[in-house]
Amino acid sequence: MSICAVIVSFYPTEEIIENVNKLVDQVDKVVIIDNGSDLATKELFGKFECHSKISVVYIQENLGIAAALNIGVKKAQAEGHQWVATFDQDSQATVGMIETMLEAYEIYPQKEKIISLSPRYKDKNNGLIRSSQLITSHTDAAPYAEAQEVITSGNLLKLSVFDSIGYFNEALFIDYVDIEYCLRCITQGYKILEVKDAVLVHSIGFPTYHKVLWKTPTVSHHSALRRYYFARNAIYTYKKFAFKQPIWVIKNAYILVKMMALIVLFEADRKKKMAAVFRGLVDGLFGRMGKCSTSI
Repeated sequence: MSICAVIVSFYPTEEIIENVNKLVDQVDKVVIIDNGSDLATKELFGKFECHSKISVVYIQENLGIAAALNIGVKKAQAEGHQWVATFDQDSQATVGMIETMLEAYEIYPQKEKIISLSPRYKDKNNGLIRSSQLITSHTDAAPYAEAQEVITSGNLLKLSVFDSIGYFNEALFIDYVDIEYCLRCITQGYKILEVKDAVLVHSIGFPTYHKVLWKTPTVSHHSALRRYYFARNAIYTYKKFAFKQPIWVIKNAYILVKMMALIVLFEADRKKKMAAVFRGLVDGLFGRMGKCSTSI
């Protein structure tokens, strides 16, 4: 099975060099899609010029993560690969991660139903290993569990799925791109597996941890612009799957409300961020999608 890894970059740091080096021996090809970065990024990626398994595609402007992923997926299809593994620039594959996911796939009784294999995630900040949102639980009897949604980074997808499900939704630009795609897949009867012993080192935002009664919520401190996209794309996804995945919509709406509460309680620039959230909610309701055209 031939595997192409697609990494989306946007003003990356030196960290991406190590992340690529940890991944390149686990796949047949690494394609970096650079989403409108600067000259310094081209100089950084010059380190890969002589590597036969690594290529870089430079986009002149930031088209969003969905468009960048689609460019990478189509390139992987054109080159004849069977699988594509999608990554963020700041995630790092652990030793044997890809092989472990494929081993789980090989023992699954209904391979034709599987479209996606995903690792668990080791938080860079605290070392904890976390699961995605699961439909079934991990057990000692099987190396996998069924997932309802997984994040982009580390996701190993059959390239054939794009012929039946379609590509990533570019109208979302960023945030909920992975969730919306997962929901499309499971709504059409496909399965996503999270593989217990496959681990990706990953972090989200710039987290801090706060004690609230008996819980310790994580506060991500994303920018106001990201809060806008999160709120807008959440509403778009709720509208799309309200009747197909109603339980998921209710649970995710709770996450959205919780996010707003944590912004008010713990984050800086809370007025700016909450204004961005409410604007996102309105734009989501009225279907104003794509790249945000005004400053937030």
